[in-house]
Amino acid sequence: MQRQMKDWMLALGALLPLLLAGCAGPGAAPPTAGTNGPAASSSSAGVPAGTDAGGRQCRATALPPLAGGTLAWDIACGEEGEAGGQLWSRPAAAPPVGRDDLRRLSDRSDWASQLALKASCQEPQWLPTPLGEAMVQHCQLREGGWPHLSLVLALEGRLYQADGIPAMADPFLAAIAMAAGKPAPAPVLTAALGLGERSFGKGEVTRFDGDRRQGRLANSLENFAAAEASYRRALAMQTRILGPDAPGLGDTLMALALEVSNQGRYEEADGLFDRAEALIQRSFDPALRARLLAYRGYHALAAGRPETALVLAKAASAARRQRVAELEGDDPTGLNRAVLGNLTVARAELIHSLVLEAAIGIRLRQAPLAEAASAEARRIFDRTPGLPSWWQPRLLAQQGMADAMAGRTREGLEKLEAATAASRALFGEGWPVASLLLERGRVAAEAGLNEPALVSFEAAFTIIRSADQPPAQLPLDRIAPYLRAALAVAKAKPTEAPALHAAMFQAVQLVREGAVGQTIGRAAARFATNDPAAAEAVRSQQEAARQRDRLRLDLAAETAKPDGQRSPAREQSLRTELEAASRRADAADQALASRFPDYNRLTRFTTPTGAEVAAALREGEALSLFAFADQGGFGFLLRPQGVTAYAVDMARAELTRQVQGLRRAFVPRDGGLLPFDLAAAHGLYQALYGPVAAEMAGVRRLDLVPGGPLLSLPPALLVTAPAAAGDYAGAAWLARGRAIAVAPSVPAFLSLRRLASRSTAQKPFIGFAAPPFQGAAGRADGMAALAKECRTGGAVDPALLRSLAPLPETADEIRQIGQGLGATPDALLTGAAVTKAALRRASLSDYRVLYFATHGLLPGELRCQAEPGLALAPPSSANPDPADDGLLTASDVATLRLNAELVVLSACNTAGGGQLGGESLSGLAEAFFFAGARNLLVTHWQVPSKPTVTLMTDSFAGLPVAGGDAAAALATAQMRLAASPGTGHPFFWAAFTLIGDGLVPVR
Repeated sequence: MQRQMKDWMLALGALLPLLLAGCAGPGAAPPTAGTNGPAASSSSAGVPAGTDAGGRQCRATALPPLAGGTLAWDIACGEEGEAGGQLWSRPAAAPPVGRDDLRRLSDRSDWASQLALKASCQEPQWLPTPLGEAMVQHCQLREGGWPHLSLVLALEGRLYQADGIPAMADPFLAAIAMAAGKPAPAPVLTAALGLGERSFGKGEVTRFDGDRRQGRLANSLENFAAAEASYRRALAMQTRILGPDAPGLGDTLMALALEVSNQGRYEEADGLFDRAEALIQRSFDPALRARLLAYRGYHALAAGRPETALVLAKAASAARRQRVAELEGDDPTGLNRAVLGNLTVARAELIHSLVLEAAIGIRLRQAPLAEAASAEARRIFDRTPGLPSWWQPRLLAQQGMADAMAGRTREGLEKLEAATAASRALFGEGWPVASLLLERGRVAAEAGLNEPALVSFEAAFTIIRSADQPPAQLPLDRIAPYLRAALAVAKAKPTEAPALHAAMFQAVQLVREGAVGQTIGRAAARFATNDPAAAEAVRSQQEAARQRDRLRLDLAAETAKPDGQRSPAREQSLRTELEAASRRADAADQALASRFPDYNRLTRFTTPTGAEVAAALREGEALSLFAFADQGGFGFLLRPQGVTAYAVDMARAELTRQVQGLRRAFVPRDGGLLPFDLAAAHGLYQALYGPVAAEMAGVRRLDLVPGGPLLSLPPALLVTAPAAAGDYAGAAWLARGRAIAVAPSVPAFLSLRRLASRSTAQKPFIGFAAPPFQGAAGRADGMAALAKECRTGGAVDPALLRSLAPLPETADEIRQIGQGLGATPDALLTGAAVTKAALRRASLSDYRVLYFATHGLLPGELRCQAEPGLALAPPSSANPDPADDGLLTASDVATLRLNAELVVLSACNTAGGGQLGGESLSGLAEAFFFAGARNLLVTHWQVPSKPTVTLMTDSFAGLPVAGGDAAAALATAQMRLAASPGTGHPFFWAAFTLIGDGLVPVR
């Protein structure tokens, strides 16, 4: 529930900036062509208006007059053609006397109202100009924080008011002179205001706004990785133009921090919020400070600190209530209160923090808090025109959650049903509807209404499977209530159990979370950008979907208006446009799937049925799948007879603790290795397989799809029966008499199993080993630093690669193994020769076996859009191109073309830096399979080269005896080492795990 609440509330918060463009009053619409007054002589192409601070030529174009004799001009500079500023001129009833009078006259104007909608301004400064003294204000755009400038002066009975990009200060003066029929004045403001440095044009702001819009759209679809990428692009542009210390960066930084937090990277988000706070404290927009409090509150709630979140939320609400009161109050002086800000936006921001308070109340099971906050938010929404119509179902849904939490289940479910119907009218059968159906199912399941809960969940799953833009992340905790409800119904109705277990097996495959989902998503993006035709097809598909979704919202907003305000003609026009846009979106989707099926395979949900998997199993074979949520785990065992689903009495946190405990025996110490805990390994086996002990009897080959922390534990070292402490030779290891292969996912297992053809590669082996690292031997400091580096599309720091521990013995490792397989000397690359460029030159598709004996970067958390990868030779350049930076990422791997029967990664560590990195390894494996590998043989910790060579040599030699089954050959070789006194400890043999189908044709 915590993650779900956070997800949709963040989508709600991300929509707030849209109000800035949609809440303008009657004076906001810019006029379009003047016919009288000083502007009448302006041509449609505009007249010269001087040069801006960046040296661009500017032109002023007259717009139609407003009421009361007000005239207006758009001012554009350079070749962009888009207006970066606007000038208004209106008659002054009486010439202003002094500065206070001029300011009062300006503040009471429609122009001042429109400026307040988009910007917050400092106190004015007064500057002499050739046209008279001007009131100049430095402002900051409320959306994005860009610097903005306003200029006001009175001249010959008229009031001239201009605002726009700061670089246009002198063009504003030139436009005023043109409007007043005077000669163009000499430029004086650029120098007086110091505008030459870091000047920018409208084009940069437009591109920035485009990135921000993409970020908000991705957030609304709960594609938080894509939203993060968009905000990082926006931040990079602002930083380049304004500098790293500009206060305006604070808004973008906190939006980025929220997306990072939403992906569970809380420590990284803390750092971003700290940077944002330092900048926002220097900002003169008080609304930003309240927004920061609210955003940090959402972050604290997501990170499991609800008490801290509540303090922040209440502080944000208090500041926003005060702001609303100021804007709603009466001022006897007659001041235009619009200059203080926009009331609609202020109320929207108050709703934002009230939604957070309600969420915290639900999390803390404090019904009065949740009910009061959600009701207040709904009341404010109902009395505030101009708020987006799609807020209504989300606010209604939160009220339903509050009702259910307070024990009013029926009322809560009714509200959630109404919210779902309203959301369906707005969004169609898309993710917003599926998300609400998941929440309705959770509420029903928690109330013991299991069968109605299953109906809601299954409706959500149908939408998710068919969505053209499925969620990039779907945490197991959203699916877990369904799994528990289905198990309860199966127990109560045994005749329905087979169908329910099969449905559960399909549903759990929808889960995409953590490093695996992020890695696949980034590999898909890299695949698209690497092929211009694919990139264009993806862009067309996404743009068509965006147009369809925007029209859907426009139509819903029109039909939601009161009868007296609705326009049948506009409704029909929108329906016609929506139908056409939907056809274009469907066609673009089909074209993308047809032309680029590989991209489709990376981005779309595929959920094979239990029957499909069972049909692919061989005699004596079973597939086992595990998934672990916050409140417990789930297991699935597939035999040719069907699917058995069962609960695993172990939460994710406890499994993590047990995996870390078992792995302590694999960290070499000065005094040698710690004993391996055979009793704990047996206890874990019992927890995982005890409920299906009878079904496991006779299983000679086990295909395992592990989940969460299990991805960081080699399954071979589980113990199936009690064993005496230290009796490694006699222990009942899971690998004893049983072949074990791991698959990163069920679709990957089926894809590899169906890939019946053998590799056509003609060369036997190519190996890469011993890059020239220079760190301290046996130390993990360099790997930890590399995992924490923040890379956002740039190259990895070569110094970090050089600081990795050297692996000199791996050069002999690949020579011995390569020679045994018939490798030629030129196929054994070591030292400085192990580069990305060497991989590209090597024609890797010509080799049946690829062997990488180097460090694997497998962080437990993917910071700053980082990816898992393999460390190669550091480049000599201090600032290398990302294409040759020495880190072979999962995205790099996905663009390779392989034809390998086996890829070996022999120096990986899935617990480097103190965090479990098995999810990163699984994501890296998916990338290798996508590139064309059939099997991977990987290590979970670095093993000395001598036992590695023995194990690999025995495994390859044992292939003929095993009938080409690499998993069986590996298990036999592992048990041979386990039986030897010098290598019986699982440190020496259990690290290697076979990922894939396991079949390697004997040659």
